[in-house]
Amino acid sequence: GDMNTGGSLNAQVLHLVAERIRTKAVFQTHLSKFVTWQFDGEYRGDDCTATLTLGNPDLLSESVIMVAHFLQSVTSRLVLGGEMVYHRRPGEEGAIVTLAGKYTALKWVATLNIGYGGAQARYYHKGHQQGS
Repeated sequence: GDMNTGGSLNAQVLHLVAERIRTKAVFQTHLSKFVTWQFDGEYRGDDCTATLTLGNPDLLSESVIMVAHFLQSVTSRLVLGGEMVYHRRPGEEGAIVTLAGKYTALKWVATLNIGYGGAQARYYHKGHQQGS
């Protein structure tokens, strides 16, 4: 972590719980008050990845931001998955789900995200590689 001359702190704690499970905590203070705190958990399997993030959890005011991701390799070239963002604070609660896919070919990659906010497609093509 780092602390400046005003006493504000930026800190991260990483912990490898097991070979495939990692946790992380991030804290930020400003003038001795907590501004941000976030907790992450990640699992990396042979052909999948799952993460869960809790942002600024506050049990007293019953507020939290939660983000969950899951990606699964269907084939060596195709990955499918999704994301859910959930937030809660007094008088407000909501969730958004987004589905995602990525196809990787030899010289190009295409991705597609579909969710509440619409759809987004991307295409990347490898250009000419100059040799020596």
